[in-house]
Amino acid sequence: MATIKFILQSKGQNAPIYARLSISAKESFKRKTRETINPDQWNPKTGKPKNIQAGTEETLKEIDNLKLKLKEIESFILEQYRKRNETEIINGIWLEEVLTANYNGGRKLSQLDYLDNYLEYYKTDVLPFRTNRGKRIADATTKKQITIINKINAFVKTGNRRLKVSDWNVSVSNKFEQFLDEQGIAKGTIGRYIKYPKTIINHAKTLNIEVSKNIDEIKGYTTETPTIFLTEKELRDIQQLTFLEPQLETAKDWLIIGFYTGQRASDLLQMTPKMFTNIDGHTFINLHQQKTKNGVLIPMHDEVKKIIEKRNGQFPPVFSANIESAKTIFNNHLRTIAKKAEINRLDFGKKFDPKSKRFVYGQYPLCEIISSHVCRRSFATHNYIKVPTPIIMAVTGHKTEKEFLNYIGKDFNDQSKEILNYWNHPGTAPESPEKTKTAN
Repeated sequence: MATIKFILQSKGQNAPIYARLSISAKESFKRKTRETINPDQWNPKTGKPKNIQAGTEETLKEIDNLKLKLKEIESFILEQYRKRNETEIINGIWLEEVLTANYNGGRKLSQLDYLDNYLEYYKTDVLPFRTNRGKRIADATTKKQITIINKINAFVKTGNRRLKVSDWNVSVSNKFEQFLDEQGIAKGTIGRYIKYPKTIINHAKTLNIEVSKNIDEIKGYTTETPTIFLTEKELRDIQQLTFLEPQLETAKDWLIIGFYTGQRASDLLQMTPKMFTNIDGHTFINLHQQKTKNGVLIPMHDEVKKIIEKRNGQFPPVFSANIESAKTIFNNHLRTIAKKAEINRLDFGKKFDPKSKRFVYGQYPLCEIISSHVCRRSFATHNYIKVPTPIIMAVTGHKTEKEFLNYIGKDFNDQSKEILNYWNHPGTAPESPEKTKTAN
């Protein structure tokens, strides 16, 4: 049977009081409490303050309060011992953790019932070690979840009460969505953001923390995604231009390389000759995508070879050592290039509105909304039907055909129409009937 006795180890005027937990004749552990007492007022046999009959009113009150406090500490330690899990190791560290919990309002696990404590615990003790299909989650996913945690904490601070993990339900999620909207975050981004709290909070079940019964009813959503791409004619119009400004000529070359390699700007602008590999006499670009960590092997198109040869075996220079800055500069140059090439056909896309400080979707001239992502989409769109979809996906890095078709703005009905069109016009593969119609 476990017992608690309080002892002193000092004869100083404010001697610290220690709690000694005995669980057997040979096993006992002691740790310092935050209480102190004058040794003259302590009974070492009983392990309690003496029953003092004479003294100032203040002294007598302090002694009575100390007796009550020590009784509370004793009850708390013994209760935690009775409720212990099979995996808990009872030792001095355990006793110290329980004593700390007594002063802090509960043990760490109990404190995790509160959303702010749980999110901090998740960020430091769970997220760095999370896996997906046996592999550590990507750094980009980790950063995204930290962003969401920060957003949740900011949202909670706007309320008038402290939330528990179990409070996060459909109603709270809806308020969180309103909070994100008021921050000027794009609807599509919000649709993704509201899914993440469910993923993060559901993990609390593994710690036996109560979670709302309707949390799985929280659903994310997607908005209409622009599928902007360049036609082959538009690319030729750009290729025929020569720019006196070196950075515009560089941007043009990167656009051409992107058109024939199908990579995100974060991968495109970091290509180097070290990625070249020769297979059966053909040159390929071998890279690992930054976002997905997928390895892709891209055959080098003749147009890409021309640029590499023109630049003495090198890729064009990047616009900045910082990849995000390089992408921004690239985007700005692309709009200038498209404007000079008079690529003004209307297309569905988004433009940033400085007044509302958010992106507004609508029909705009292509030269105003073109960005580096046009490279990857153009590659996927132009090779669709011409090349088996799994082969295109091997280069773009898409994991499912549904994901790929959504990316280029197609569905399975479109796929059937393309096959019929191919049968009616063998040997041809139209760029995109809908887009060509818009361009005209």
